[in-house]
Amino acid sequence: MSEPSPPPAASSPPAASPPSAASPPPEVPSQPLPLRIGVAAAFDPRDMQADSGAAGAVLQALHEVVAEAVPLSGALPARTRRATQLASLAARMRPRDLGDPRAAAKRLFRATQLGRPTIAARNRLMRERVAAAGRLDGIVQRGCELVLPPGQRFVTYEDSTVLQAVTYPWPHLQALSEGDVRRYEARQRAVYAAAAACCACTQWAADSITGSYGVPAERVFVVGLGQNHPARAVTPRDWSVPRLLFVGVDWERKNGPAVLRAFARVRELHPDARLEVVGGHPRLDAPGVTGHGPLSRTDPGDRERVAALYASATAFVMPSLHEPAGIVFVEAGAAGVPSIGGSDGGAATMIGPGGVVVDPHDGERIYAAMLELADPETAQRLGALAERHASLFTWRKVAERLVRALAIPGVDADGLADFL
Repeated sequence: MSEPSPPPAASSPPAASPPSAASPPPEVPSQPLPLRIGVAAAFDPRDMQADSGAAGAVLQALHEVVAEAVPLSGALPARTRRATQLASLAARMRPRDLGDPRAAAKRLFRATQLGRPTIAARNRLMRERVAAAGRLDGIVQRGCELVLPPGQRFVTYEDSTVLQAVTYPWPHLQALSEGDVRRYEARQRAVYAAAAACCACTQWAADSITGSYGVPAERVFVVGLGQNHPARAVTPRDWSVPRLLFVGVDWERKNGPAVLRAFARVRELHPDARLEVVGGHPRLDAPGVTGHGPLSRTDPGDRERVAALYASATAFVMPSLHEPAGIVFVEAGAAGVPSIGGSDGGAATMIGPGGVVVDPHDGERIYAAMLELADPETAQRLGALAERHASLFTWRKVAERLVRALAIPGVDADGLADFL
C-alpha cells in the first residue's frame, strides 16, 4: 500500500476554517447511572471486527453511561456450531449442488448461519447467558437473529429490517430459501412486538419498522451510529483544489466504478483534482487517483493514515448502490468534510445538511454533485454544516439514546441525549 499523497500546494493562503462558535461543545462526562445493561448479539459483542464494530462500540460507550455494561454473546462454541451446520447442510443439499460443489458449499454455509438449528442453539445459549448475568435493568439487542428469554426489558437496535434487506443482493440472504426468509421476518416481527422500543440507526430503517411492521411510531426511535475513526480536531485546509475521498470495502456495492467515471470528467475542468481511494478496490491507474487498499480500524498506523486523509479532503464521495446507514459519512463530517451519498438506504440521516444525496444509478447526477463540491466556497460551507451535524453521532450519545429508549422505571433520563 502506498503512503497517502501530501496535500496539493495552495496557490493562495488556505481558507480560514469556520468560526469556532460554529463548532459543537465537547461532551461533558457525567456520573454513570446506577444500572446494569446487557448488550446481546448473535456474535460476541466485544468483537470489534464483527458488525462493523457497532455492538462493541455500544458496549464500550455504555460503560461510560451506566454502572455496568454486560456482554451477552450468542457466538456458538465450535462443536455446537459444527453440529448445527451439519444439520442445516443435510436438510439443504440438492442434487444439482453436485455439479458445482464449491459454489454449493459457499451457499450452504451462508444459509446455515440463519438456519433453524443454528437459531435454536443460539437461543438456548442466550437463555443461559442471560441467567448467568444475574439482574439486568435492561438489554440492548443488536439484530433479530436471536430471541431473548421472556420477562426481559429490552430494545432492538438495527440499521435495516428483513423486508428492506431482501430487496438488496446480500449474499447471506440470497442463500436463504423463501421459507427461511419468512421465518426470519416472522421472528423479527415477534421481537419487535416484545421489545420495549425499537431503535433504528436511520430514519429509513425507522420508517420500515412503522410502515412495514406496524409498530406504533411512539415505540420507534432513531438513535444513529457513532464513529469508528474519530476525527482529528478540524484545522484549516486548502479548499482551492478538489481533493475527494472514497472509503469503502465493497467496491462494487459502494459504487466505486461510477465514482471513477465521474471523477475523470471532473478532472477535465479541474486538472489538479485528486481522488484518494481506501478499501477493497482493484488496481487503480487513472490520472489523479491514488489507491491505499484496505486500512484497518483497529491498527493504530492505519487509523492515523485514514485520519490524515480525512484531514486533507475537501469532499467525501460514496454514492452506494444501497447503504443501510454509512458510518463513514459521520466520520467525514466530524473532520469538516461534506459528503455525497446514495439515496437508496439511510445515508440521508448520516449526511444531514452537510452534503448531497443522489440517485446512485444516475451517473450524471453523481458527476454534477462532485462538480458542485469542487467549488471551494460550497465545499467549505457544507463542511461546516457537516461538522456540526456529526456532533450528534458519537457512540456515547447513541448509548444514551438506547438507555433513554429502555424507559426504565424510576430512571431520570433528562440528562441523556435526545433522539434524532
